[in-house]
Amino acid sequence: MARTKISNSPTLSRVYQTLVLQSLHYYQAFSKLLTGLAEKHHHSGYHHAHDSQANTILNAASGHFLIVLDSPARENEGDLIIAARALTPAKCAFLIRHTSGYLCAPMSPARAAHLDLPPMLPLTSNSDPNRTNYTITVDAGTELGVTTGISAKDRAATCNALAEDGSSAETFRRPGHVVPLIAKPGGVRERRGHTEATWEFARLARIEPAVGVIGEMVIDGQESEEGHPGALGRKPEYVGAGMMRAKECVEFGRLWGIRCCTIEALEAYVTKREGKLS
Repeated sequence: MARTKISNSPTLSRVYQTLVLQSLHYYQAFSKLLTGLAEKHHHSGYHHAHDSQANTILNAASGHFLIVLDSPARENEGDLIIAARALTPAKCAFLIRHTSGYLCAPMSPARAAHLDLPPMLPLTSNSDPNRTNYTITVDAGTELGVTTGISAKDRAATCNALAEDGSSAETFRRPGHVVPLIAKPGGVRERRGHTEATWEFARLARIEPAVGVIGEMVIDGQESEEGHPGALGRKPEYVGAGMMRAKECVEFGRLWGIRCCTIEALEAYVTKREGKLS
């Protein structure tokens, strides 16, 4: 096969150099544009909060964590949520570590009735500021391998059982270490709470029974600088602890690659999709 001979003429050489320089110029300009967009995206602080509801529903269906933010006028907090059937011992350990550790399991009134989970108190006696409808606490039984009920493994098993279609009231012992919550029948259109949002995500993801698990996200604080007359000179206290607010929740989501959304955005999505409650 004849090989093409490349000309060494000065004219072609200058053309080639020009093309290289132009390509380099365009590459640098494009890189600068991408860098600017990335910085703008990063400093906006709420890029995860703008994740589409379709994406967050897909994540819920895929068994991933979500961060759900409520209104600053309400609790101004974020909850780490996941579908109950997707809660493995490893994910449960993560949930316990990065939240208050007080794990609740939102579900529909029908599901709570099926599992014989009555409210912890009559609604007329409920003095919780947001009227969260707690039921009696539960653990799954020993036949599911549950022992004390408090470990990540045991609580994962209990949450799995709450979302298992074949479970019944006899599957659980009472009291326990997981707190089921009863969502309003109208979901976030009736009450803008994390309870309803978690149940809505499971429902919209077509997970049946629609049961989720939530924990309120917290800031650990830092070790006290004051010494303690112990072997290591450390004081067993943390200062500056508290609840994560929107900014901290979004930063946490960015760190771990967890999508964020707001309850208000979820309500708007459900209303557009299914209409307003009558």
